[in-house]
Amino acid sequence: MNKLTGLMEQWVVAVLIVLLIVTILCGTALVAWSLIDDLRRIRELAAEPKALFDVFGLFVAVLVGLELLKILRHLLVSHQVNTALVVQTALMALCNKVITVNLSDVSWTTLIGVASLILALAAAMAAVGRPPLESVDSNQEL
Repeated sequence: MNKLTGLMEQWVVAVLIVLLIVTILCGTALVAWSLIDDLRRIRELAAEPKALFDVFGLFVAVLVGLELLKILRHLLVSHQVNTALVVQTALMALCNKVITVNLSDVSWTTLIGVASLILALAAAMAAVGRPPLESVDSNQEL
């Protein structure tokens, strides 16, 4: 039974990796398309920084996807979740929210909540330590 659950875990993680790769590629194409479209309308872009922040938000979302891919690769190879990678990815996702938030649309309590989450994740990062530069050996076959 243990062998069956291990095999099932590997299969599910492998499928998730493939789906995440497709999502990252689509997100990258969306960032490129958005940037090209904004560059074609350069005069409007200079007058409206919201378009630039939208591109930054998409860019950081793709980076969060890459971090999630790193977590899944580590899980597939070592069969363990690297807590430091998870905390780092959560911090990046929260920073994405900070970058893309429209301050005129959110209440002060939401801002305090986001700030509290950032502090909590920073404390968690200090507690678990920084993840290694490359947590999965890049020469190792998946």
